[in-house]
Amino acid sequence: STFTAYPPFNATQQLLRYFNPCRMTSSSYFSKITNWKRKISILIFTTSSLCCCHANLAPLALHQLYEVSSGGELVLALHGYDLNGDKTLATITKLPTSGKLYQLSYVYNKHGYDPKAGVQITSIPCNVTGDKSRLVYKRPAIDQEHNGEWDRFDYTVSDGKASSRAGIVTLIAPSRLVVASDFRLSSEGWSTIGNRKNGVSYEPTSRGVMNRYIYAADNSLNIGRSGDDEDLWYFVLPQKFTGWHGIMYGGSFEFILSSFSGDFSDDKFNFGGDMNLVEIYCERCDLNKGVTIAYPLSSTSGFSGSTKSFSLGMTENEGWLLDPENTLLEWTVPTKCDFIEVISGITSVRILGDFTNWYESVSIDSVNWRSAPPKGRKQLLPCAQGTPDARGCTCK
Repeated sequence: STFTAYPPFNATQQLLRYFNPCRMTSSSYFSKITNWKRKISILIFTTSSLCCCHANLAPLALHQLYEVSSGGELVLALHGYDLNGDKTLATITKLPTSGKLYQLSYVYNKHGYDPKAGVQITSIPCNVTGDKSRLVYKRPAIDQEHNGEWDRFDYTVSDGKASSRAGIVTLIAPSRLVVASDFRLSSEGWSTIGNRKNGVSYEPTSRGVMNRYIYAADNSLNIGRSGDDEDLWYFVLPQKFTGWHGIMYGGSFEFILSSFSGDFSDDKFNFGGDMNLVEIYCERCDLNKGVTIAYPLSSTSGFSGSTKSFSLGMTENEGWLLDPENTLLEWTVPTKCDFIEVISGITSVRILGDFTNWYESVSIDSVNWRSAPPKGRKQLLPCAQGTPDARGCTCK
């Protein structure tokens, strides 16, 4: 047979495409090629058998999301994602805070009969002994759904040759809330930014659907030549909304806004309404250059001052835009990797409170990050988990 090298590939690259080095195990494989091709192919086989055929890729400990009822228990599997097809062993590296982990009981592991839970896992690191790296997560007997996720714990996986970085298992209640503020007892550490010392006030009573909420108002105006208030203020969400929330991909960002005073006529809106309703900033994203994604007010049906609920989809195609960090460039739709990396390393989140060029008060309530329906280890794409913080994302 004839073999031709086509640019820009060199002869070795062409041979690697033409031959499968991992099948070069007998002389019969080379019987139909010329002597020079055989010599080169044998060379390729000799070197690639060390680096190609037997190369081992470290497995991934995938981030996972599960739903558990109050007082309930759940059997979950922590086997790794391994491109070599190797079996993996899971190791718990961080324990949950409110629920408990148990190894599978012998009878359940071997025959599928209750009780499911065996020995409690009380110290780390601890290898998971159940078949397919299964174990039991149990809620307390006296239990009540609270404001946000139930729990988290960390684990790693090993294929015997290499170990993964830590994956996070998130446990949520049937409400699917991952993190939330309902202001039931306090302002929960919320603050404001962009206006001098306006801060937030906590209101422990109700007003329509606003039931125990916070509000803030303009403390000063800075009207520019265009007639707009150039010192926009925002509600700043507390620390629990920062850090790793990659599991929120595909979920929703929900909140209620209302105003008790102010003129929300169209001609009073700052910058003709060309403002961001929500901004999420990741300081370490894009190799520590920092990345901001924002949801423009124009991507919603607007805000007139009347009580209104918002629900923003948490994927890159739901209306979010990426800040180009250059005033000469347009904001663009983030890529899947941009979006997942930002929500996997959130530094700050803020929600617009200053809509008009005059004094106004705006209140906020029922701020929820609600996940998509749980899919266990399939919640977040493996291509976004080359590193746990999504810096190694390769999704298209």
